[in-house]
Amino acid sequence: MNLLPYLTGRIKGAPHETLYWRFGEQWAIRHGDWKLVVGRDGGREPALFNLAADIAESKNLADKEPAKLKELLTLYQAWNAQQAPPSVPDAPPNRRRNRRAA
Repeated sequence: MNLLPYLTGRIKGAPHETLYWRFGEQWAIRHGDWKLVVGRDGGREPALFNLAADIAESKNLADKEPAKLKELLTLYQAWNAQQAPPSVPDAPPNRRRNRRAA
């Protein structure tokens, strides 16, 4: 699905209720107003945001909203189980070269 018309505002609303991203060890899910992210920068701990109240993703609500955290994690795991393994390596190319040289 082409998301560009939604991003530019030509089409209003959301293309899907749930969107998934995956890049190496990094991944995210957005379900309604909620977004769960696991990124390389913050380690493997998930960060949960309510985008309706915090569009800048500045307040991690993972500890305060354990039920929502579990809901999004379960949705992501079900989707991820149906996908092929990620084709993007976990480490950027410059780090892979350094590992080989060591």
